[in-house]
Formats: sequence, structure tokens, C-alpha cells
Amino acid sequence: MNMKAVSGPLSKTKLSAEEVASYLNQNPTFFHVFPNLLDSLSIPHPKSGKAVSLLERQVYQLREQRDALKIEVETLMDIASENGQLFYKVQQFTKALMAAQSEQASVTTVYEQMHNLFEVDQVAMVSWDVPSKSLEGINQLGVSQTWNEALKTSLTVHKPVCGLLENEWQKGLFHTDEAMQSVCLLPLGDEEVWGVLALGSKTNRFHPDLGTYFLNMMAELVTARLNHLFIK
Repeated sequence: MNMKAVSGPLSKTKLSAEEVASYLNQNPTFFHVFPNLLDSLSIPHPKSGKAVSLLERQVYQLREQRDALKIEVETLMDIASENGQLFYKVQQFTKALMAAQSEQASVTTVYEQMHNLFEVDQVAMVSWDVPSKSLEGINQLGVSQTWNEALKTSLTVHKPVCGLLENEWQKGLFHTDEAMQSVCLLPLGDEEVWGVLALGSKTNRFHPDLGTYFLNMMAELVTARLNHLFIK
């Protein structure tokens, strides 16, 4: 078999490793022409460092890729399973909220579902606007304390916030001295926020990186049920 004259980096008398690698990358059929070179290649094993054949090295690499893909698939399956369970719970929450016969029954349902279905340690529904109808379970914060105003101005519609919360805020929301390790604030309101559904956990359940898709969905459901009470 005839080879064309070599041009480019390989025509030099001295070559760097980078130039050789670049040439082989641009000429993937090089070893088709010189297969005998494969027999003399020295390839170290990634873990032991001992010289192995090209076939052994390829087998090892394929196994590594297989194991990586297996872990990725298992992770995706776990996420899918968790999302499936969450979807079911949100569906049950939706059904219970739709079945409530009054605004008061809706508020009571929210507390019951959060405690029983979602197993949340602390639940509080508060507003800084006074509803057109007084309901047990919705407390007005007012603006007498600095953190109240900060809470009111920091929340945005459709954007739940999860993470740590100062003890003063926690006591004001949950009316308990028992500190929560993590808190999630679900803004309530359509065009503007009129209140918040606060969830507290004794664990790091509501960490800052937690996905908020389903949390926002529940906030929208509660808003749709009670929003008319706060429309001015």
C-alpha cells in the first residue's frame, strides 16, 4: 500500500507530543496503514500503571463508561421515582382543596395536608393584608417589626424560597421556640404577594438547592382558592 508524502507537523525532524496527538486526531485511519505499530505501543493501565495491550485498555475504558452510564441511569430513575411520589401527593392535595366547601375549610385542609400528607413539622399561613373574611389559620403580620417588612418586600410571586431562617423570623411565623433546621416560604398571591405559606422542618429538608416546581404548584393552588379574599 502506498502512502502519500507526509506534510505538516510530521515532516519536521523533531515533533512534540502535542503535534503527534494532533496529527493522529486529524488522521484517524493512520493505523489502518501501519497496523504493525499497534503491537509495539506501550499503554499504561489507568490504575496499576503496568503496560497493557490496546485491547485491554479499550475494554477497561468501555467498562468505565458502562459504570458511569449505570450510575447516571440509576440516578435518573431515583429522581423519576421521587417526582412520581411528589406528583401523587400534589394530586391528593389538589383533590382535598377542591373538595373543601368553604374558605375556612380550605385553610383547614391546607394545614391538615401539610402535616399529614407531606409530614411537615411546622406550618403557618400569614398575610400582611386583611382578608375580606376573617379565617382561623390566616394570621396578619402587620409591619410593626423590621423582619415583617423585610419578608413582605423580599418575596416574589411564583418563586418559593428555601433555606435557613433567623430564629426571630421563625418565632414570628410559627409561634414556637422550637428552632427549625430549614424553612420554605411559598409566596401567596397572583399579581402581587399578599401573604405566605411557611413550612418548617427539623431537618435540612428545605435546602436552598431544592427544586421548587411542585412547591410553586401548591402555592398557586392555595392562591387560586383564597385570592378573592385579598383583592382590593
